[in-house]
Amino acid sequence: MKKISILLIAITVLALLASCTSPAPTQPPAATPAPQSDATEAPATLPAAKEPVVLKFWDFHGGTEAQFLTDAVAQYNASHPDVRIELTNVNQSDYITTLIPTAYANGEAPDILFVEPSTFTKYAEKGMLADLTPYYTEELKADMQPSALDAATYQGKIYALPMEMETLGLFYNVDMLNAAGIQPPTTWDELSAAAKALTTNDVYGLVLPVEKGGYTLFNWWPFMWMSGADILSKDRSTCVINTPEMAQALDFWGSFFKDGYAPSSLQIGPWDIGNVGTGFAAMQVGGTYMINATETTYKDVNIGVVPLPAPADKKSITVAGGQKMAINSQSKNVDEAAAFIFWLFGDPKDNTMASKWATEAKFAYPARFSVIKTNSAIYDKGLRKAFTSFYDTAVPEPSYPAEITDLVNDMVQSVMFGGATGADAAAKAQAACEAVIKK
Repeated sequence: MKKISILLIAITVLALLASCTSPAPTQPPAATPAPQSDATEAPATLPAAKEPVVLKFWDFHGGTEAQFLTDAVAQYNASHPDVRIELTNVNQSDYITTLIPTAYANGEAPDILFVEPSTFTKYAEKGMLADLTPYYTEELKADMQPSALDAATYQGKIYALPMEMETLGLFYNVDMLNAAGIQPPTTWDELSAAAKALTTNDVYGLVLPVEKGGYTLFNWWPFMWMSGADILSKDRSTCVINTPEMAQALDFWGSFFKDGYAPSSLQIGPWDIGNVGTGFAAMQVGGTYMINATETTYKDVNIGVVPLPAPADKKSITVAGGQKMAINSQSKNVDEAAAFIFWLFGDPKDNTMASKWATEAKFAYPARFSVIKTNSAIYDKGLRKAFTSFYDTAVPEPSYPAEITDLVNDMVQSVMFGGATGADAAAKAQAACEAVIKK
C-alpha cells in the first residue's frame, strides 16, 4: 500500500507541474548559442572612430576681425566634433591677385573662400564657386538686403553669402587740419587744396590705394560716378568709357600721385587707418571697417570722417561693397562647408554671430535687415553716426567680367603711374572694352 500511495503522489505532482508549463511558442525558438570553450577569448574590436571632415579656410583679416574668425572657428570645431576647420591667415593683396586663382588651378584652393565684387563674377563665370542656392531658406532671403543678394547672384544662381555692406568716407586727422586752418573738404577743389597744404617732408596730404586690383577700384568707383562717368550702358551692351566726364575723374584721381600729395607705395595697407593714425598722412579715403581701430589702436589720435568730396556742382556718392563667403566648387565637402558659413552669417533664427561681426569685430552695415534692427543704437554712435548719415548715398559696387575689370584697372593705373592723361587713358580703355563686347 505504501508503494501505491507513493506512486499516486508522484503522478499527481507531475500532473501539477505539466499544468504550470508555458504553451509551446508559435515561432521557432532562437538558436541555442554554441558552447563556449574554456580558452580565454580576445575582447571584441571596437569600430575605429570616424575621422572628422577637414575644411581649409584662408583668411586675410587682421586685428579684431581676425580674432573674431579665430574664435568662431574654435567655437564651431568644439561643438561639431565631426568637422575640423583649419584656419590660415594670408596676405590680402596676394589672396585676391594670385593665391586663390593659382591654388584653384592646382586643385589646392581652400574649401571656404572670401570673394568681393571685383572677384565674384570672375570666379563665378569660371565655375570656381559652388552653387549655394539650395542652402538659402525663403526666410533668409527675405531678411537679406536685395542689393546684397543680387550681388551674390550669377545667372540666376546664388554663389555666395554676403557678410556686410561697407561704405567709404574721408578720414582725417582733426588736429592736423585744425593746425593748418583747414576745414574738412567737401568738394574736389577743396580736397586738392587741402592735400597740397598738408603735404610736408614728413606727412602726405592724402592716402589712396596704389596697387592694381579690386580694392583700388572699390575706392575709384564713387569718384567716377560723381563725375557722371561709367563703364557700360545700363543694359551692359555698350561701352561708355570715352567721355569728358571719365577724363575729368581720371585726371583728378591721378593728380594726387603726379603732384606728390599721395604716396606711390605704402608700408601699411590702404584699408588700414594706421596711415592716418601713425601720422603718415593727414587724410585717407577709407571705409567703415576702419572705425574699430580708431576706437582702439588709435584712440588717442583725434580722427574724424566726412562724406567723400564731390565736384562743385555734384552730390557726394559713396559705394557699398564688402566681402562675401563662398565655397570652392572643387571641395569634396560642400555640405559641411555650407553648414559652417550659414551658421556663421546666415542663420535665419539667430543673428548673434552676424551682429558681432558688424558691430564688434568691425563696423559695417550688415547684409541682413534683422541685424540692423537688433543693433539700431550702435549705428548712431561716434564715427558710426557720420557713416549712417550718408549711407543712403551708397551705390552698390559693380561686378564686371574679368576682362572688363582688367582694362579698367589698367586705365586707372596708367594715369596714376604711367603718365597718361585722362583723355588718352579713357580712349584706350574704350577701344579695349569694345573689343571685349564684340566677342
